[in-house]
Amino acid sequence: MRTKCVRNRFVDLIGLAFLAAGSLAEAQPAPRAPRGSGGAARSPADTQMKGIFEPVPYPEDVQLLDVFFVNGREGWVAGGTTVMNGGVLLHTSDGGDHWDVQLGDPKSNDRGMKDLRFIDPTHGWVVQGAPLDAKLLHTTDGKNWQLTGSMETHYTDYAFTSDANGVYVSAEKIFATQDGGRSWKDVFECHGKVVIDGLMRSTQCDWQRVQFLTPSVGYAIGSVSSLDIVFVAKTADGGSTWSLSSAAVKGDPRDAFFVDELTGYIRTGYPDSGQLFKTADGGQTWTGLAGSPGSRIRFADPGVGWAVHYRKISFTSDGGNRWNSREYGFPASARAFSLPRRDRGYVVGDHGMIYRYRTVPAAFAAKGMLAAPLLSGIDSPLEAEVQKLASQVQTFAAAAPGSFTQDTGAAAGQPAPPPSGGFTQETSASGGQPASPPSGGFTQDTGAPAGGGFVQDVGPIQATADMVSNEVSRFESKYRNLNLLLTGFDIATQLPAQVANLKASIQSLKSMRDPQAAAAALVNLRSNVEGIVGMVKLAYQKR
Repeated sequence: MRTKCVRNRFVDLIGLAFLAAGSLAEAQPAPRAPRGSGGAARSPADTQMKGIFEPVPYPEDVQLLDVFFVNGREGWVAGGTTVMNGGVLLHTSDGGDHWDVQLGDPKSNDRGMKDLRFIDPTHGWVVQGAPLDAKLLHTTDGKNWQLTGSMETHYTDYAFTSDANGVYVSAEKIFATQDGGRSWKDVFECHGKVVIDGLMRSTQCDWQRVQFLTPSVGYAIGSVSSLDIVFVAKTADGGSTWSLSSAAVKGDPRDAFFVDELTGYIRTGYPDSGQLFKTADGGQTWTGLAGSPGSRIRFADPGVGWAVHYRKISFTSDGGNRWNSREYGFPASARAFSLPRRDRGYVVGDHGMIYRYRTVPAAFAAKGMLAAPLLSGIDSPLEAEVQKLASQVQTFAAAAPGSFTQDTGAAAGQPAPPPSGGFTQETSASGGQPASPPSGGFTQDTGAPAGGGFVQDVGPIQATADMVSNEVSRFESKYRNLNLLLTGFDIATQLPAQVANLKASIQSLKSMRDPQAAAAALVNLRSNVEGIVGMVKLAYQKR
């Protein structure tokens, strides 16, 4: 007995499931930006690009002591009329074209603000007051700031890995908090032993910098200034415990920066005569490099970094092995800078000075702009491949209700539905007589395999998913976000997991036989792609 039916209940199941899932964001592929454009598409006439610094100042006579941008457009600047009063925190959401006072008042007697830190686009900290008994202010929405605690001992640097967990370093000790800064515990004191002139000497070191690479792994850099010996401490549990080792590096460490858990840099001595050292094994051994970049070092990603000292800015595009330096005609010395991504940076100083670095067409001109090196933008096919994947899945989902066949089976010895049979419903008359489809019904030729199931070809989606999977690892090794701890960490851990789930969803569709299970699998596939689209937008700093 042969069975036939019309598409009915399964169509409704799939349709309702996809309506609940919503539409895919950014489904249509966007024009790919040429190298160095910073992600924005441009016309063929604009193929020649250049780098510039352009003024985007705050129109008040204030000392701007620090700056932090969470992406190319949104950032904060902290300072005051002086270090001791007029404390103010400025905010922009358009790359500095407009500045708003988010906290404080330049006309007030409140202490100045400095040392901005953010772990993601909404969770940040700023210090108000002197290093001794400094007030710690915190935001969880990027808008409203509250007093969360203080750092009572003279601090030299600090870092947070979550709203609750943080570390600060002082002259001799490392302190940790698990309640957002309301209380601190002395967790490590720098005592070391070194051999000098053949004799063992006990030393006590001063901490200079602290940095976390993941919520668990962090480094602190210190030295014994009188002996010019550098020490490195490492934590693997978020700052609760630390292990100490000598870096076998001579000099006074003025700054340090790690680009991953193994690779880091220490710059010792004065900017004009100091030395840069690199480790590739987590601080066990260090190698001296040519060049001496400025007093503060920051990397946007594993490839591109800046170092700033007064009006000199040094650039690297090969992970710190080589640096090129230039003097710029800033009207005031740079006090701080932020490098949210490799083709966008900000420099701040006294009298409201703020300069923005970006890449523009060669014919672009603006008042007060300064010529700068052309640093490449993000040049990766990952975004284009993800958008292609989203478009493929959207098309697949739209056709899904007509792409499923089910073999309801027949009595032993009875012929099975023909290969061209559609999703069918029993319509035969009693007595084994053949029957016509019910009024208004139809059958669809889907070429279903024996046993029924999805017959739509998932091969193109699978091929694109494989391409995305390959590009994710390449993207992370070259462009991982080092400006935001949690954003970079989340992308590095969650994006590969999302791609793995996507590939598993594709595989499951190949063997689906039940309409309800197929509907759920398609919703899961769609959800996976939406998550990947969002994560890649975050990686490209487009949200």
